[in-house]
Amino acid sequence: MPKVSFAKENICIEVEKNTILLDAIRKANLNIETPCNGMGFCGKCKVIAKGQLSEPTDREEKIINGEKNERLSCMAEILGDVEVELIEKQKVLKTINKGFSIDVEIDSPVRLVKLPEINRLSPVPYVDDIGYKVSSPDLYRKIAFIEEGSFKEIWGVVFEDKLLDICTYKKDILGLAIDIGTTGVSYYLVDLSNGEIVKNLSSLNPQTQYGGDVLTRITYCMENSSGAVKLQELIIDEINNSINKIVDDYYSISDIYHIAIAANTTMIHLLLGINPRSLAVSPYRSVFLDCQSIKARDISIKANDEALLTIIPSASSYVGGDIVSGIMASGFQNNKKAVYIDIGTNGELAALRDGKIICTSTAAGPALEGMNIECGCRAENGAIERFDIDEEYNIHYSTIGNSKAIGICGSGLIDVAGALVRRGIIMKSGRWNKDIHPKLAERLVDKKFYITDDVYISQKDIRQIQLAKGAIAAGVTMMLDQIGLGIEDIPLIYIAGAFGYHINPNNIKEIGLIPKGFNGDIKFLGNTSLEGARLALINADCYKMVYDIKENMEVLELSLKENFQDVFVSHLNF
Repeated sequence: MPKVSFAKENICIEVEKNTILLDAIRKANLNIETPCNGMGFCGKCKVIAKGQLSEPTDREEKIINGEKNERLSCMAEILGDVEVELIEKQKVLKTINKGFSIDVEIDSPVRLVKLPEINRLSPVPYVDDIGYKVSSPDLYRKIAFIEEGSFKEIWGVVFEDKLLDICTYKKDILGLAIDIGTTGVSYYLVDLSNGEIVKNLSSLNPQTQYGGDVLTRITYCMENSSGAVKLQELIIDEINNSINKIVDDYYSISDIYHIAIAANTTMIHLLLGINPRSLAVSPYRSVFLDCQSIKARDISIKANDEALLTIIPSASSYVGGDIVSGIMASGFQNNKKAVYIDIGTNGELAALRDGKIICTSTAAGPALEGMNIECGCRAENGAIERFDIDEEYNIHYSTIGNSKAIGICGSGLIDVAGALVRRGIIMKSGRWNKDIHPKLAERLVDKKFYITDDVYISQKDIRQIQLAKGAIAAGVTMMLDQIGLGIEDIPLIYIAGAFGYHINPNNIKEIGLIPKGFNGDIKFLGNTSLEGARLALINADCYKMVYDIKENMEVLELSLKENFQDVFVSHLNF
């Protein structure tokens, strides 16, 4: 049997002849991104491979572009012994700025309270004097220990009428807000006594190894009996590793008593290890939309043994808890007329008229997050995040970390597209203009516009942007039609999403992500999904409000609308 060696990892495995290289990498328990789940489209699973491999196909040749020993792991077949070197990529994303949110009082459902002293002359058990329910053998053991001592103060960590922990000092009580995005995962470590964010962190969702969008991951679960369990293991491991990092040496994992998670419906199914196949089969029904009364330990998340796990409820199979969380955090529901757009792989949308909320989702795809773009990348060091072409046709751009440009992330991509349209380099149809300013003419080579010697945007990339923005604009149009409004009637549009603070509003309008005719204001919110999870930790009313919002949301299923395709096509042009 052929041997596959990974020198850096000191791993050598045997596989059957004609095994796909990607399958060998996974067999070795090594991680590699495959946003298209091995379909040979995205080009993100490149490796350095030497040895006996099948000849590259025409499709593979176009992507590897003649680079020596570079292969797409999803397409190369193993014919004999092979040496493989994985191309290292950053796993840490740019830390997200705090999202916009409403002001709330600090009234956490999890509180630290002073408990009564022990009456050592009474035959009545101390647990009967506490005033809170005790349902854990560990807590009984802690109470027995305290009864044997002579402690001056006794404190309890409580949730409603339940005792979560008992101690003899005024300790830290922490909460953890988590936003599980399709591409990235963001965290806030929160002091529940004052609502302050004591630490934040962002990382890559490791499930990208099995697809860059929810449908690809659902397909993986449908084709592999253990797929849901595998994807659950990946996200739980990532969360636990991030908890270790965010707690560091200053805090204790056992001080985390409440975790609130916001995510789309598919991500929540996978978090709980539930196969999401029903989401992809008519009538596209989820197994559940809300999940209450569970503990972090139920799914092996590291925290206090009694820590609660709150999952923000979803409105439908494709309108998830992330948008419910965002609507609550932004106070969107308090407007008379407004539109809410959460830009992500799954574009989630809401429209409001006099208290009535209608929502929908549209398959924007991962392009606006930098995926399925030839030089696309995440929000990592070296990613172009801002771009402009001035009136003198000079190019200006900035990268995350002021590092050498390695690719274009989502905010940069919108800027690039907007600038190219504004300066007439791209025509309204999305095709390259053959008659462009001489100053930029040399940058347009083989239907690719070069920003640097190595980073470019291609004709295929432009098409991906058109498909993504066309889907969002069509969704907005059809939502507004459903509630009897036109885009010209809307005074305010909220833009949510991890890169919200970095987008130039003029470029959003320029490319037509918002339907033409909008003359109102745009308000960028940042990561409101994460912020909503934080509010659910620190305020009991917010904890309840997400359920009220969810019940008040009417879902528009675009797939059932006969004219959706026509509306979508009408929004493709810039």
